[in-house]
Amino acid sequence: MDLADDPIATRLQAVASLSQRMSANMASHLGVNATDLAAMEHLITDGPLTASELASRLAVTTAASTHIVDRLEKVGHVSRERHPTDRRKLMVTPAEESVDAAFAHMAPILTGLESVISDLSDDDRAVVEDFLSRVVDVFTSATTTEMEDS
Repeated sequence: MDLADDPIATRLQAVASLSQRMSANMASHLGVNATDLAAMEHLITDGPLTASELASRLAVTTAASTHIVDRLEKVGHVSRERHPTDRRKLMVTPAEESVDAAFAHMAPILTGLESVISDLSDDDRAVVEDFLSRVVDVFTSATTTEMEDS
């Protein structure tokens, strides 16, 4: 089968391409680079993290993570706060204004996706969920293999 002619493969390529454009637009909107945006995504999604946790999630050194946090702090997107139970640790916390700005930028997409998903029948929903799970597995496997080869 030639994936270049397959409508599903074409749509997946379009989603990937548009996702990259969205990320670039979001980075521009927040005034950060792609790496800093990736850090912000982790902080917004998962809440406050230590610099070493952030380094692990970004697959960078702790020194690089510190530079990322420094840049984000300088432009007001994050702050460093003491861990609530372990005062030796510093937590990197996303600024509420930055979280709000990111969600405002994403609102039309989230609303649109919510509408598309809610329109699915239970049977269609099961098929789409299975398909997307398998696609995620392919990407996860390729990413894991790629990281092991590095």
